Amino acid sequence: MSDGIGWDFIRSGSFGSGIVQTRVSKPSVESSPPFVSESVVIATGGPGELYRDSVYPRQCFGSLGFALEAGLEAVNLTESQFGIGTSRDGFPWNLSGTYVQAMPYIFSRDSRGHEPNFLADYYRTTQELASNVFRKGYQWPFHATRMLGFGSSLVDLAIVKETQAGRRVFMDFDRNPLPVPGDAEFDLGRLDPDVQAYLANASALLEKPLDRLRKMNPLSIELYKRYKYDITRDPLEFAVNNQHMNGGLAVDGWGATSLDGCYAVGEAAGTHGVTRPGGAALNAGQVFATRCAEHVAARRRARAERGPAPGLIDEAVGCILDILRADSTLTVNSICRDVQDRMSDHAGVLCNAGEVNAALTAARALNETIRQQGIAYSGAPEALKALQWRQTALLSEAVLTALAFYIARGGGSRGARAICAPEGDRVPEARIGALEDVRFVSERAEDRAEQIRVRFDAGAFVCEARPIRRRDRDDKPFFERDWPAFLTGAIHDATH
Repeated sequence: MSDGIGWDFIRSGSFGSGIVQTRVSKPSVESSPPFVSESVVIATGGPGELYRDSVYPRQCFGSLGFALEAGLEAVNLTESQFGIGTSRDGFPWNLSGTYVQAMPYIFSRDSRGHEPNFLADYYRTTQELASNVFRKGYQWPFHATRMLGFGSSLVDLAIVKETQAGRRVFMDFDRNPLPVPGDAEFDLGRLDPDVQAYLANASALLEKPLDRLRKMNPLSIELYKRYKYDITRDPLEFAVNNQHMNGGLAVDGWGATSLDGCYAVGEAAGTHGVTRPGGAALNAGQVFATRCAEHVAARRRARAERGPAPGLIDEAVGCILDILRADSTLTVNSICRDVQDRMSDHAGVLCNAGEVNAALTAARALNETIRQQGIAYSGAPEALKALQWRQTALLSEAVLTALAFYIARGGGSRGARAICAPEGDRVPEARIGALEDVRFVSERAEDRAEQIRVRFDAGAFVCEARPIRRRDRDDKPFFERDWPAFLTGAIHDATH
């Protein structure tokens, strides 16, 4: 980003992304010529600012809201990944892997300094408690079904309930898990077989969590020291955070979106489905970056140099300036709190129809207020933030629209979210009894046969359920038939 004023647009019926630099005024094409391209690749990552409780670093906005407003279709916006991690106000990091495989003592702290061993209310034995803390190392995303049978997502649920009650949650690497009332103390000889075998293979059957962590992953300790936090001395505060958007822009096998010439790769693309771990976005980005580059190169045609259609830049800049109003009572900070609180409180791991519908109504009202009143700004940096928060508010409405649509059609719990309802057929159990307030609806088999598409149409988000295209298992590759298409480039033809 330079110090001069400039704009970059993705356009299909509305303006796309805007970059505001030193001042907000209408630039001339002569002084700030627009970039004109036959192909655009959206590789802007995920919407890290969508949730208050998020493991993304600050200022990770993505661009899904801009893309939706530009007319691109999105898919699987109901699917996200939530898991344990440290706060983005300090050093945000996922606490999967060896951090929990070391089995630290997990406790909460209230405003009076009391520190209950809250996991002991959920698990029946010390062995069961410690073994499921360990399993969060490789079953790190929350999954509704893992709340059942005293599974590992009961850990996530317990943490969510503690934070909802206003208590802070910590892990202490200097102490082993405390015992469940009435049961024996923590003992390395009393762990589930899979846990004991793993630690034995890692030569980590050691006395304290810190010893086990240092043996399995010493760099995990140094990582926090780099950011001025010593987990060998102080308990580490953490929570269940949003970690990944598993949905995104709808793309084909070449990364092409619904807008001709526009591609999406990585977390911006909706290729991750229900339970695919978020880290897969890294190699998915590499694969689709290569494939969309091949597709762009194969489709290149000689074109005369030309500028944008007459009036397009003026219209797009006008749309942006309509949003930026110095005298508006609506501020960046108020939009941030509104969007993030609503998404974390009503569209996290526990959802119900009433709260989702109320949240959707509020999100629509916020976006209508933005359209009517604009957003206040006091300089170029705040103008940029205003545009970023405006597109995040749009994305929030899109996600809630898709989630409300899914629940209204009878969709059940899958992946990152438990759809709670009094008529739900599954109830997690804890040591203290059945958790009726978390009674949830099971996933339906028919929902696996379709996907929910979302598009922005005439100022509103519209959802449509479409059947998933199934691969014909009988249509197997055949070298002599298929190789010529690769040699001639016909493989890139949409009709091939």
